[in-house]
Amino acid sequence: MLRVISAAVRGIVSCANVKNAGTVVLQEYPKLITNVTQNRGFSLLSTQSWFNRDRINDKTLIGAVTPYGNILSSVQDTTITPKRTLIKFSMRKGKRKTVKAVLKRFYRLNWGMWIRRYCAHDKHMWRKTEGRKRRLRQHIFTNATQSWLLDTMVTKYWRRPRFYVDDPYNPYHKREEFAHTRTKPFD
Repeated sequence: MLRVISAAVRGIVSCANVKNAGTVVLQEYPKLITNVTQNRGFSLLSTQSWFNRDRINDKTLIGAVTPYGNILSSVQDTTITPKRTLIKFSMRKGKRKTVKAVLKRFYRLNWGMWIRRYCAHDKHMWRKTEGRKRRLRQHIFTNATQSWLLDTMVTKYWRRPRFYVDDPYNPYHKREEFAHTRTKPFD
């Protein structure tokens, strides 16, 4: 089975899907179906008793899953995930740029903490209870790692305190009970 895994990693065989915990379905390329016994990676498979044309479909081989099953399943299904990375040097002036998605989804309080809304706070409201709707209207603090990451994704302009007229977050911009963020001295 290790030879099948190495063949899959090299690109000779690609994984189609993992069925249950005992088997994995491998897909072969069409030209390799006739030269199975000649290929070095399939010498173990060609001597197995279950390897004949009647028991398998046109171009599939069935083998047991090993602890390396995740490697096989990730060979074919390599999709590119979207990234919202920080531009460290702009093309025009060579400055860092702010990631606009951070400004849309998060809000920075003046004492350095970032807050956000709950996920799906406006989806399928008809099926949510009143208590759940009330909880979804509340905000959540990000943890220290996320706050540090969000601080690095915005420029110095957005890290400065912001003052808006009739700001609904005005009572939350100060945190006097914490030693690092208090502005008044202890009594």
